[in-house]
Amino acid sequence: MRLSHIGIEANDIERLRYWYMRYFAMSSSELYSDPDRGLQCYFLHSSDPAAAALEIMHYSSGQTSAPTTGHIAISTGSRQGVDFLIELLRTDGNTIAKEPFTAVNGCYLGIVLDPEGNRVEITE
Repeated sequence: MRLSHIGIEANDIERLRYWYMRYFAMSSSELYSDPDRGLQCYFLHSSDPAAAALEIMHYSSGQTSAPTTGHIAISTGSRQGVDFLIELLRTDGNTIAKEPFTAVNGCYLGIVLDPEGNRVEITE
């Protein structure tokens, strides 16, 4: 078994789609609409074909729920990649929730909030 995709709800799927494409070099599917369910969504993919996709969805029935206590983790492949991306995100005015640090499991990471307030771990 493998993880197929992770879905997050968004109030502004276009803004969130652009954000993930810009900072994580993801490509996007065409907009999918299901009028019967009031759903619109995009699937974003990294360059790694084995990696799980990120589904960004919006339900027209109303505002999405508040962010959960979960998070998304995206690997840069190196400590330098973490530092570079955190600094780029800061320079562009994004909220850095936690500066880069080494976790108890030895993983080096920093945490940023996406435009919808979801926690995104930037890992080595």
